[in-house]
Amino acid sequence: MTNNNSPKVLDRPPMRVQVFEKAREAVLTLLALKDILTPSELETLEILLDKKSLGQLSESLREARERKFEPIENILK
Repeated sequence: MTNNNSPKVLDRPPMRVQVFEKAREAVLTLLALKDILTPSELETLEILLDKKSLGQLSESLREARERKFEPIENILK
């Protein structure tokens, strides 16, 4: 017996193929640019591709918007 509420497998592939193709194009672009990016651009790219770092950065930005931050002077003491 099949579940009539679940999406049909045939309904999803075209979108998945598009997502895969976009991801593939992005990877190829990054590989092509790797040799011409500056060290700081590469570091930024690594942060953006690292989920943990991106999560920490997003949290820090959210806290800054909410004024939930500690002055640098207190941190460096």
